[in-house]
Amino acid sequence: MFIPIALGLFVRYKPVSYWQQHHDLFYVENRPIFTGYDSYLYARLAEDYKLGIFQPKGIDRLRFVPDYMHYYPVIPFYSWLFAKLSTLTGKHIENLSFWLIPLFAVLFVIPFVILFYSEALPFTALLGALIGSISLMYLVRTALNRLDTDSIILFSFFSIPMAVYLAANSQSLRKKYLYLLLLAAFVNLFYWGYYHTGLILVLWVFSTIYWLYPHILKALREKKFYLDKQTLLDLGLLTLAFNPYFLLNGIGSLLYRIEVYILGFGKPEAHNFPDVSISISELQKLSFSKLALFTVGSKVLLILAVIGLAVFIALRFRTFLLVLPVFLVGLITLKGESRFAMYLAPVLGIGFGFLIDLLWNFIKRYLHLEGIKKHITFGGLALILTAIVVYANKEDFKYVPIPIMNSHVAKAFIELGKQTPPNAWIYTWWDYGYAIQYYSRRATFHDGGSQHSPKTYFIALGFTTPSQEKAFNITKTLTVCGAKCIDKLLKEGKSPQEIKRLFESGALIQNKTSNHPVYWAFTKDLLGKFYWISYFGSWNFATLKGEHSFISPTYCVLKEKDLYLCKSGPFLGLLDIRKFVLKLSPNRILPVKYFAVRTPDQLKVFENKYSPYGLAFEKVYTYKKGLYAWYFTTTKGFGSNFNKMFPLRVWDKKFFEKVEEKFPDYVFYLVR
Repeated sequence: MFIPIALGLFVRYKPVSYWQQHHDLFYVENRPIFTGYDSYLYARLAEDYKLGIFQPKGIDRLRFVPDYMHYYPVIPFYSWLFAKLSTLTGKHIENLSFWLIPLFAVLFVIPFVILFYSEALPFTALLGALIGSISLMYLVRTALNRLDTDSIILFSFFSIPMAVYLAANSQSLRKKYLYLLLLAAFVNLFYWGYYHTGLILVLWVFSTIYWLYPHILKALREKKFYLDKQTLLDLGLLTLAFNPYFLLNGIGSLLYRIEVYILGFGKPEAHNFPDVSISISELQKLSFSKLALFTVGSKVLLILAVIGLAVFIALRFRTFLLVLPVFLVGLITLKGESRFAMYLAPVLGIGFGFLIDLLWNFIKRYLHLEGIKKHITFGGLALILTAIVVYANKEDFKYVPIPIMNSHVAKAFIELGKQTPPNAWIYTWWDYGYAIQYYSRRATFHDGGSQHSPKTYFIALGFTTPSQEKAFNITKTLTVCGAKCIDKLLKEGKSPQEIKRLFESGALIQNKTSNHPVYWAFTKDLLGKFYWISYFGSWNFATLKGEHSFISPTYCVLKEKDLYLCKSGPFLGLLDIRKFVLKLSPNRILPVKYFAVRTPDQLKVFENKYSPYGLAFEKVYTYKKGLYAWYFTTTKGFGSNFNKMFPLRVWDKKFFEKVEEKFPDYVFYLVR
């Protein structure tokens, strides 16, 4: 246990010094910024619990307006735990999770090692736990200040099988029942921490098969299946430990998960609205090399692990049944959802470790190892293998988690809370929904748990359309016609195109009002997200595709009159304002359609009337006096509301009112 836990903690705490060196960017109000979007949900629920406003299954007034979402049936375990610790210590939730999440991440090692050491597989126990502990994907998902459920899930995937194993193999009824009580505690912790009863059902199914395995083999030999009273009682107690309520509820939950994560992934939403899953980086397919990097560290180890796992299944099939649920979840990685590689890693580690256990048993017999010689040989081999695994995963030790946003964006959300009334609703992209709910205590139209509804399409449409009147109508319509309203229109037979026209025209808001003021919020990081915002906002319901635009920062210096030298990443070009061209090389010249200069007092736009398309360059003022920022975009990007109202800061006063700006950090507008 010591080696996987020690190395798992070392690789996670190693970046602490880097965070301290970048305190100004990584902290806000002396609180470390979270490294995952979902962390803000659990932190905000903890704050709600502390404030006494968390109501189980009650309406959560900050999420998914105007439809609203409901609170969980019980406060999530981590939210409850950190709320209690925060109250007890007087420290912020972020400061506590910064240090504790890495510690929780390695706790799965304990049941993992107990399970396989009990099976007389010491190298399987060591290497499976080690690979699982330091695998890159699990490291990313349980890094500094990532307040999320991943550590609970992995712990549960091995603590539950461990308890089943100990109970099933116990020779004492007293111990058997104690282990079943322990199993019940682990099952309830899993539910409390993750709420996925479908996985509890899967764990129960394979635990039951494991328990019945000797009887099944006997029945196959004797062509007769019979269970004695004690076995029937054991199965009843096993089912009771898994909680029949969880199991019944798990049927629907499991079917839903299969539909979402396996059958429906990457497909357009119902009625051809776009599926935002394709824009999420952690839901992308992995190559063989990336799969190896994220799990065991190298392609050679991956090949050995797969071979070893096949041998393990053949020789220890009954034991494999206990880890089959985590293996099946890990296989979702192959479907294109890379984050599930964290569950695949320890199972692959089992395969590699099992090969070594077979080798070790051969060495012991061949060399007749006994006593101190056996222990020394075992220890030396363990250290060599640890070194091999560490070397294969050397990239993991270079990994430095960084906050999901910098301090400038976090401060923008805090400022948003100051600049808006408590009943305000915030119109922005879904990534920051949870963060706004936490820092600003303001409600959002969508967030990381509700971005799959058609509302996300309409928010993207408002940002992408060049018409501020249409954007106004879309925003106002969203305040009175949410996901339920859209679903009702679809059931009435209206097509997505018809609903789009209703939103853009404002027909659905006639004689309707909302008591909630709505604010458009732009922040610095949204510029990079415009690539996908524009794709969804330009969605074509006939082709089921959109068109990507971009707004990219560049750096331009005046070389001579009307001639600028511009650099963006690896690209260096000569921007000629007189000829409206960008020269990347003598043989590569791109047309420029617009050149815009935005000063605090006015906007000047120079247009190339001889080209119907081309790039657009922008020189815009910032909050620092005399300092200008440069951007380039496409023609469509240039005309979008996103570009007009954020970099160019041009708005129609009939529909919007600028409330506050500190460009490029943030710009806020009130929808009139």
